[in-house]
Amino acid sequence: MIRFGTGGWRGVIAEDFTFENVRRVAKGMALYAKEQSNGRELKPIIVAYDMRFLSPAFAETFAAVLASNGIEVWFMKDPSPTPMVMHAVDREGLDFGITITASHNPQHYNGVKVIVKDGRDAPVEVTDALEKIINALPDDPIEHGSFAQHVAEQRIKMYSGRNAYIDSLLSHIDQEAIQKRPFHILFNPMFGTSRDIMLVCLATLRCNVEMINFQPDLVNVRRIPTPERASLGDMEWMLQDKRYDLGIATDGDSDRIGLYDDRGEYVDADQILRLLYYYLKEYRGEKGGVVRNVTTTHILDRIARHYDEPAYEVPVGFKYISAAMDKYDLLLGGESSGGVKLRGHVNGKDGIFAALLCIEMIAKTGKTISELGEEINRRFGRTETRAINLPITPAEKSRLQSLLFEEKYVPKLPKASEKISYLDGLKVYFPDDTWVCIRFSGTEPLVRIFMEQNDAEEIDEVVAALAEDKRLALPVVE
Repeated sequence: MIRFGTGGWRGVIAEDFTFENVRRVAKGMALYAKEQSNGRELKPIIVAYDMRFLSPAFAETFAAVLASNGIEVWFMKDPSPTPMVMHAVDREGLDFGITITASHNPQHYNGVKVIVKDGRDAPVEVTDALEKIINALPDDPIEHGSFAQHVAEQRIKMYSGRNAYIDSLLSHIDQEAIQKRPFHILFNPMFGTSRDIMLVCLATLRCNVEMINFQPDLVNVRRIPTPERASLGDMEWMLQDKRYDLGIATDGDSDRIGLYDDRGEYVDADQILRLLYYYLKEYRGEKGGVVRNVTTTHILDRIARHYDEPAYEVPVGFKYISAAMDKYDLLLGGESSGGVKLRGHVNGKDGIFAALLCIEMIAKTGKTISELGEEINRRFGRTETRAINLPITPAEKSRLQSLLFEEKYVPKLPKASEKISYLDGLKVYFPDDTWVCIRFSGTEPLVRIFMEQNDAEEIDEVVAALAEDKRLALPVVE
């Protein structure tokens, strides 16, 4: 069975992510596109891919199936960031784009991400419809023909949205302010698709750049390509001599970001969101509220209240962030996993753009990341966050879901709760504006525990309470 999660359909290469299943997903996409056209002429579909093992071959297979079903394909021949594909779908007025990527998942995964009209993440109603079509297909072989033959016969055409995307990125940044300052940046694309685009942008901005982890192979991609501290050890080591103004890391398909500040200290996604929203409100004077998912810092809410702006909470999945931004005309949206969206740019998260905006923030304020972070702490309070990912079996997942969502069991925690929410998983809110959230990953066999407390000691108390809860029976570790 093919199942779409929060980031599309993903699976382990050679187990469930196979050429046969990719052909089935492509066939389902072709049937769905025809169904949605209501007899109108079908628009081309963009097909792109990341730098993972076999991604180009999977993309060619997907494109060949679409072409065999009478759909013109615009094929991005070089590895492409997901936000660039979103930008292209929106700019060209297309209905669909496909990118072969497993984003930040481990190297043995790959996936299919569906992008819809206006360059947005496919909403649940689209992925549900696709699942239904795909899983109803007969077991007969899927016709696909030769990729090369489709290219020769112009059913598949080579396409590049690179220059237009770069122009869009730079148009939203104060280039002159950055060019006036001699930035020294360490850049880590994590063997992903941001490499070439980011280098062009940084060169245009006159930044001095050193780059690591840019040439993928079957050995060095074993590190999980997520811009979290645990995966950035070599980068952190290089930053200890404090020669850099900023360290930038992006994930495998370039839609997430991680930073190191001028002191060589890791800046997590929650801190990045605080910094950017505060900068946009305090220094750029932008108008608009903010939206975050259930696992993201509530400091954003405090900043919004200070400027008399609304703050919204949505389930995990960037499509919910984008939808809220459109509905309420919000300035910024983001998630604790590293996704950031700003009004006026692409209709999804973009790690490259977030990185460029952070550089502008330093240039225009004349302050370092660490100085701006302390400024926010003084004005809005200091909190500590932690995320714990626990592998679980299907049986354990079923037991926990029954316990939490059917029996409505709430774990024993150090503080009395003020509110309980089941918007996405189980979230416990405390009167002092702290919280704990337990939810299940939509793309991996994991139960995830997120928390925000006043200090590290309170975090440890929550972790200990969860570990000692015998009904929950979680192998929680610090």
